[in-house]
Amino acid sequence: MNVEAIHATTADGLTLRGEIVQGNELWVVFVHDAGEDIDAWRPLRPLCVARGWTVLALDLRGHGGSEGEWDPGAAAFDIDLAVTLSRRLGARHVSIIAAGLGGIVTLRAVQRALADPLLELPDSLVLLSPCPLDENDPMDLRGDGLPKLVFIGSKDPLRGDAETLTRASIGWTLSVSVASEAHGTNLLREWTAIVADKINSFLAEQASFQGLGLARWQARQDQST
Repeated sequence: MNVEAIHATTADGLTLRGEIVQGNELWVVFVHDAGEDIDAWRPLRPLCVARGWTVLALDLRGHGGSEGEWDPGAAAFDIDLAVTLSRRLGARHVSIIAAGLGGIVTLRAVQRALADPLLELPDSLVLLSPCPLDENDPMDLRGDGLPKLVFIGSKDPLRGDAETLTRASIGWTLSVSVASEAHGTNLLREWTAIVADKINSFLAEQASFQGLGLARWQARQDQST
């Protein structure tokens, strides 16, 4: 597995650092939970690479090797950067795999991009324990039209927030419940094989369709020629 260091600058001027493993045109973008960094994805990354996918992981602002202070309100810029990088480097299907509060940040970034045609959209979302909601309104985090795969620990004390988001979702949404108290990337410690198998089936299906993000990207390329 050839892991390359990568760094890039967000629209608000912060340098984010991370790693990339080059594969095919199906890109997986990892978004870690608050308080973690890209190392949280080590159990899942080699399984994604083994499928031939390109894997991109960036430390969110204020985490790991990235600049700045953690600000969930501004972290949508970090998601925008990851998706934009993926498109510019040749991605045809971009799937964000996000954990915990990273899932909330991702949904917020998606809603922002849906409202602004100049921003890039992913094509699908995989969310591990997308919570806590805190002051966020689930009606503002519906990910309109994007297919979603949601993993929830059935004994997770915060599962109610994740279930609320799943019910509010607009678009094809599948929820997978596992008998665990684990939350976010901690689900990978006990359930790596099951999570990886479900993700593989989900992405194999979704990558066969033209996603909203790819359609937007191609339309913009057509306009520029």
